Amino acid sequence: MFNGMRILASGTREAVELSAAVLAQAGAQIAFADEVTMDDAAYDVIIVSSDTCSVEQRREIARLKASGETIVCDITAMGPQHAGEFTAYSDAQIQAMSGLMDTTGFAHSGPVHIGVPFTEISAALYASATIAAALRVRRVCGLNQHIDVSLFGCALGALTTFLPAAFAGDPVERVGNRHPSCAPWNAYGTRDGWILICTSTEDQWRKIKNAAGIPDLDDARFSTLGGRVRYVDELDALLEAWTSTMTTSECASICERIGVAAGPIVSVEGLAHEPNFALRHEEVAARMMTAGIDSGTYRYVSLFRESRLSSRAHACASKCDGFNLGTGPLGGVKVVEIGQYTTAPLVGKHLAALGADVVKIEAPGGEVSRTWSPGQHGTSYFFALNNTDKRTISLDLKDEDDCAHLRTLLAAADVLIENLRPGALAKLGFDRRALADVNPRLIYCSISGFGIDTAYPSRPAFDTVIQAMGGLMDLTRSDGQPVKIGASAADILGGQAALFAVVARLAAPSGDEGKFLEIAMQDVAAWCALYAAGNRRAARVTSSDVVRVQALMQDALFRNDALSTTTDPDGNSWPVVKLPYQHSLTPARVREVPGAPERPMHRTSAQLSSEREELSALEEAGRRQQVRARP
Repeated sequence: MFNGMRILASGTREAVELSAAVLAQAGAQIAFADEVTMDDAAYDVIIVSSDTCSVEQRREIARLKASGETIVCDITAMGPQHAGEFTAYSDAQIQAMSGLMDTTGFAHSGPVHIGVPFTEISAALYASATIAAALRVRRVCGLNQHIDVSLFGCALGALTTFLPAAFAGDPVERVGNRHPSCAPWNAYGTRDGWILICTSTEDQWRKIKNAAGIPDLDDARFSTLGGRVRYVDELDALLEAWTSTMTTSECASICERIGVAAGPIVSVEGLAHEPNFALRHEEVAARMMTAGIDSGTYRYVSLFRESRLSSRAHACASKCDGFNLGTGPLGGVKVVEIGQYTTAPLVGKHLAALGADVVKIEAPGGEVSRTWSPGQHGTSYFFALNNTDKRTISLDLKDEDDCAHLRTLLAAADVLIENLRPGALAKLGFDRRALADVNPRLIYCSISGFGIDTAYPSRPAFDTVIQAMGGLMDLTRSDGQPVKIGASAADILGGQAALFAVVARLAAPSGDEGKFLEIAMQDVAAWCALYAAGNRRAARVTSSDVVRVQALMQDALFRNDALSTTTDPDGNSWPVVKLPYQHSLTPARVREVPGAPERPMHRTSAQLSSEREELSALEEAGRRQQVRARP
């Protein structure tokens, strides 16, 4: 992607090093320096952290930004135009100040410091994606610009599971290894350890209830999601009475067979022996077993994998970017999103904020998280926070006409992003070969818990399971007991890695053939955990008051600097979180909360025939390009 790109990294923030490592995975050449000068404008990109620099170095960074001779990305704790603009708060302080630490830990104990530098990692991933977006702008219209990324903004953007309660004026409590809106969802004792079991739909609940075979689970209190959340203590006790009769492996096998997300808590050192990690990263696992974990081990873990969309050769016509400086760095890009909950929706949300035209495909009746409480006007705050600036369409992908409509959308798209279970889209007739026939230049990004090449081909995954099996929970403990990061860390970080991969591919020269991008959330979680485990001699001793999430709502600086208000198509007002990054010339924006998903207009036989003829013509054109591309 970035072969030949020269990037200079300078600054003591971990996010600077981590962003350089991410860009290196895309082929960039990285150099490090203690300080930057105007002579460094010869680099394509300079990554700095001005809040950790001397006053003179800040002046030099400001001159580089103003020169327009190169792209400058400045990663700071608070971002510009803030009361603490030049205060070099640490990751731990940002966790405390943002409410992020308040969400991590058990209800009966105090807040817990997250065991990985979450805000530094999150800022590094957003910085990498926004640098890629700036490189696209330069490729299309020759403009250099500077970028600001805020750790505080990254922390607030990660609170999408907890801010809804604060918006509604409800108390925000730590939930340990539970989920505030779903049950059963927890760590349960087994005969030899712990297993995470997570359900989010009525179908998953019925499957786990039937597998357990405990009559009391048929109690009317548990017949609805709201009831299961309300009586979660009783529910968890009954479920643990079942899991405690088995080993962790036996329970995981049952859950995998019935299609319920489950998995054990894996130590960071134990990743070398974890079947899926060892399969996908054989050399890293071998290195860990012989040499242990050092400060560079994480660099050998791939955040994403890229291959050709189809094994058949396709020659792709050079496409016009349709770029408009006023729409954002990704103006002219068309995206189709088939996703739910957090991961793919996060990618679509940020692609839309960066200027892309994003169409979200929802199942009939809408995405499940639309109905979660609290919310307003029939839509949850959670859904609104994760799906801003998208057009939403309801399609039944088991219906031939709706599939035809999707093919029409894909034929004109630049990007397809999805987080369905691996193979699910292929079963609906949209495998990689079929997608290449419809659109040979398509960038197809698939996000899953364990990847396509996996030891668990039929195992579903949720954030908590990946936190457990990716080493994150091992590093985050309350009184010695592993606990999940309160925010949906594995989902968020996996989505950020996917965002970078997609934008980096869009930044590459046009005319390239279609690409398949694969992101396994476990890979990303392990990358983070191995970095944290190998760089514990880097922690700084700092202190700060731990702010409660609901207290943020009363803070004027938070409301002014971090929150914004937007509307839906009906004119209703919605609170949203501002973006944690900003481009100087092509600013990203959060504009609108989507309304209810629309159904495609009923089409006549003549219209259907015309659409099929158009699709056939596109497929024939692709076949002709394929023939011309053959040697």
